[in-house]
Amino acid sequence: MFNQYHWNNYLNSGGKEVAEMFERNLTGNFSEEYIYKITKLHSTYCPSKKIQQIIKDDLQSILQGENIRKVDSLDKLKKYIQKFLYKGNIPTKEIFEEFVSCLAYYTTLLSINSNTFYVPYYFQYNFNIFNKICKEFDIELGEIPASINYEDRFYYYESVCLSLENFRKKHNMNFYELCAFLYDFAPKSIGGMDYIIDINELPEPTGAYLIGGSQNDEFLSMEEDTVALWQSNPETKPGDMIVMYLKTPISAIDSVWRSVSEGFNDPFFWGYRCTYIAKPTKVKKVTLKGLRRDKILNKLPIVKKNMQGVNGVELLPSQYNHLMDLTKSPQLKLEYETQLNDIELTTEKHVEDKLIKPLLKKLGYKLTEYKQQVHIEIGNHNAVEIPDFLLLPKEIPGKQTAFAVIEAKFDIPNQKAFADAKIQARSYARQVLAKYSVIASKNKIFVSSVDDDFDNDFFVKTWEELNNPDTLSQLKKIIGKK
Repeated sequence: MFNQYHWNNYLNSGGKEVAEMFERNLTGNFSEEYIYKITKLHSTYCPSKKIQQIIKDDLQSILQGENIRKVDSLDKLKKYIQKFLYKGNIPTKEIFEEFVSCLAYYTTLLSINSNTFYVPYYFQYNFNIFNKICKEFDIELGEIPASINYEDRFYYYESVCLSLENFRKKHNMNFYELCAFLYDFAPKSIGGMDYIIDINELPEPTGAYLIGGSQNDEFLSMEEDTVALWQSNPETKPGDMIVMYLKTPISAIDSVWRSVSEGFNDPFFWGYRCTYIAKPTKVKKVTLKGLRRDKILNKLPIVKKNMQGVNGVELLPSQYNHLMDLTKSPQLKLEYETQLNDIELTTEKHVEDKLIKPLLKKLGYKLTEYKQQVHIEIGNHNAVEIPDFLLLPKEIPGKQTAFAVIEAKFDIPNQKAFADAKIQARSYARQVLAKYSVIASKNKIFVSSVDDDFDNDFFVKTWEELNNPDTLSQLKKIIGKK
């Protein structure tokens, strides 16, 4: 939340000078001072030296006189790209890719030419940071366009500028103070580069994903300290294993990396879905021909498609571990302890203590991250709702919320008993605004989602099936600790 007191302190302790720097340089006196300052500010929240250089080169182009003075709106920029760069009509996709390939350059020029509407955008490849700033300070953004809607993604920048203008007016900032807020005050307030996890402090991997590239990719580097942005899967978690397939010139699995950030969507990144990766390790190459010959990996749909669209494809634990055996890699395997067989169960409490609690541990939950037998007050302080488990519960004045609920049953002998359990679990889930509802008996677990009001159980497995690491991995993706 925006705190006027903290903001005033910032302005009085150097922030005004930063705002004045923006004003000097965006009103006709663009200089080396601006390039130096923006590069320095950018380095506090972007870990990639190559991305930092891209921003610096874009700004250097402006200083060298590559200025489009008549372009003062996004519509005019679109026409300029069509007419002068491509000499005629081109698909919107090409216009969008040109725009985002030089995002700092174009948005800074728009800012200079438009006179305080278009905000220079220096979060290229870091929409995660910009989005976190907006959430922290209650800046309302429009919904991110779908990845294939290139025209909406192009004009989304204008929507962003409008949201920032509304925020600026609400808090009585001038345009240049807004720039100082965005690139100095706000990134430091949310922790700068805290979203990047140190390679020595990464958690154990919970998933594995394929990515693809070529040896001349701009961000590809095998240096030990490299941190690179790559198109991946937004479900990626810090610590996950990232398997690099080089399309050219070798058409082979070439290296294994670790994800050092959460995956995220970025409307201004041509690849849309991305994560930051680090610690590249070369492995024994497994060629496309080798993948096709392998009795396990040749069944992968991505192998059947000749690795087209490889970025972000998830590997099941058994597939990833098998691939690591083929590459003779020293990299971590995906380990899932199961051992849920041969347990004597005679009561509902046995189901809770001998099945559900061990499962929650395997799904990443600590004892402090779930509660049992929570009394939910319904009107006039009558405690009538008592779900067996709440995952990631939160208490706010007058309300109890949770990520998921689990209702334990010793046995569900018939359809009527199951229907009664569904009604009960749904009631609990609605009361705590849960995303998922789980029914767990001695035989099976049933998972449903708020998306259809907990009607359909989209994940139904026996406890024996959960002994399969791939099956347990699927469940972890759904209700595992986020």
